[in-house]
Formats: sequence, structure tokens, C-alpha cells
Amino acid sequence: MNKLLRFFSYHQPRRIRVIENTLRSRRTVATLFWARQYGILEWLGADRTLNRQEYDQLINQLVADKLLAIDDQSQAILTEEGAKVLKNEEESFYIPSFYDWYWLTNTQRIIQRLFLAIQVVSEFSYHQRKYVPLAISYGEMVAVKQWFRQNYHHDLVKTLYTDLHRFGSALESEDPRMTTDLFNVMIGYQRSGWTINQAAQELKIKIDDIQYLRHDEMLAVSAYARNFPGPLQQLLLPLINESPLNRSAQVTFDLYTQGEPIELIAQERRLKENTIREHLLEAAILIPDKLDWDILLPESKRDELSRFYKGEPTAWKFDEQIASFYEYRLYQIFQGITNEK
Repeated sequence: MNKLLRFFSYHQPRRIRVIENTLRSRRTVATLFWARQYGILEWLGADRTLNRQEYDQLINQLVADKLLAIDDQSQAILTEEGAKVLKNEEESFYIPSFYDWYWLTNTQRIIQRLFLAIQVVSEFSYHQRKYVPLAISYGEMVAVKQWFRQNYHHDLVKTLYTDLHRFGSALESEDPRMTTDLFNVMIGYQRSGWTINQAAQELKIKIDDIQYLRHDEMLAVSAYARNFPGPLQQLLLPLINESPLNRSAQVTFDLYTQGEPIELIAQERRLKENTIREHLLEAAILIPDKLDWDILLPESKRDELSRFYKGEPTAWKFDEQIASFYEYRLYQIFQGITNEK
């Protein structure tokens, strides 16, 4: 079955580019907003290697198979047949365990850095210097080299093994398939890791879902490294985010929560006021519980907007005569969150 089918709905038209941008982690405010409305925000960055050509081919195949229908605004909805196929296939889907940590890191960088480090330490443990290292980006290769030079004389083989064993034991209790795959896909001395086909066959997971399984594994190891000191933390912590917000949005958010108005923040940061508003919209989408909504969008303004905008927020149409787009989007977010609760 086409791996994209799970991201569409029979009842709700969904923008095909939002789904693509969510999987690839193209973080615009519009993508984040619609991903939350569609209930797929936690899939942000789950398939960063997906390219436009591959994505469009998958969409076109769903349409050709009459499982998906697309309107002239590039919004797609499951056909009746598509809904039936999805329902029949759902039980066999891989269900992620750590996708709530979607914001934590770029898992493609984690997997490159982690797997090269494992390979280097494994070869080192057998005093092997002549081997072909994993082909990864130059920046990650340099980072692993620096990490190894700083740690190899501190009994690195033993401490890394202990760290991995502790992590693996914790992961085993969550989903044994993750542990099995993670430790079989690693490359080391006289050892090549599982291919995707091998993993799918051994774990009885669809080939299309192996990508999602490994994204889950890297979120898990990142969450572990974030909280437990050791070689993994030293290796991976530079890649781990402190907040769901990007760094610039976090600075704006911190200033705003200190009571500074948008105009002053823009002046201090030498940014446009619209950029500051974009940051606050991102915060409203990603960390709504940390916002004081009575300051961000006062109750009087919400009451005013409620007279014009009713029903499902995703069906509203913006009217500049009623409010600014910033206020309109904030109210959409607020009502969407209220509906979730």
C-alpha cells in the first residue's frame, strides 16, 4: 500500500503540499498550522529524504488507483474505496512511540553521527585501522572525529557499550522491534547492518514503515542522550534542540512573556514586526499551554471574532474587514486547541 494513504482523511480535505512539507520538516507557520489541524504535527521530519518527484509519484498513484481525489486547489480527500483500504491496512501500520518528541532534532543528522561513531569505536576495539567509513556529510564526520579524539583514551569502548546497553534496555520495554532493528542496522568490525528489506522481513513491518521506525529510534536515542550523561550525550547533544521553537522564535517568545510589546521586540531585535508576529504564531501552534492567551488575544477580541467565525476553524475564510490576518490566525489556533480539548 502507498505509504502516504495514512495522512489523508475521508471527511477532511487536506493540502497535499502541507503533508509533503510536514514529512520533510519544511517549517513555515502555514505548514505547522495546518499540520496541527490535520492531527499530523508529530510527523514533522519523519521522512526528510522524501523528494518532490517521489512524493508526486506516490500521490499520482493514489489518484490513479482511485483511492484519493484532488480538487483544483491541490486539496485531497480519500475516496470511499480509499477509506476502506485505509481501514483494512491500519492494523498493520507501525505505531510510533516517540513522535511526541518530533521537535527534538534532525534525525538524519543523528543517524549519521551515531552510526559512524559506532563503526569507529567497533573497529578501534579490534585495533583495526584499515576500513571504509560510512559515507556521511563532512560536518558530521568532523564531529565524530573530534568526539573520538576527546574520548578514546577514557576507556571509550567500555563506557559506550554501557551507555548503549542502558539505552537498549529502556527501549526494549517500549517496543522490542526498535531495539532489534537499531542494534542490527549498526555497522562495525566485520559486520554490515540490515538492509531495509531484511529489517522489514525480520520485524514483520511493511517496507514503507521502516523509515518511520528508524525516525522513531533516533528520536528515542536523542531523548535518552538529552537526559543521561555519557558518551552518547557528548556525541549527540549539540544536535538536540532545547525547545520546540526555533532559536529566533524562542528569543522573541522569552521577550514577549516578559511583557514587551511586539513593536519594542522588533526594534530591539532589528526585525520586522511581521517576523515577530510569525514567531508568536509559531509559539501559539507549538507551545500553546505556555502562552497567556488573555494577553496574546484578549477575551474581548475573541468574543468579537466569535460573532463572525463559527464552526470548524479549517473551513473559515479570512476577511480583512473583520480583523488582521495575525488576529484571524491566532483565533483559528485558539479555537482549534479548544476543540482538541
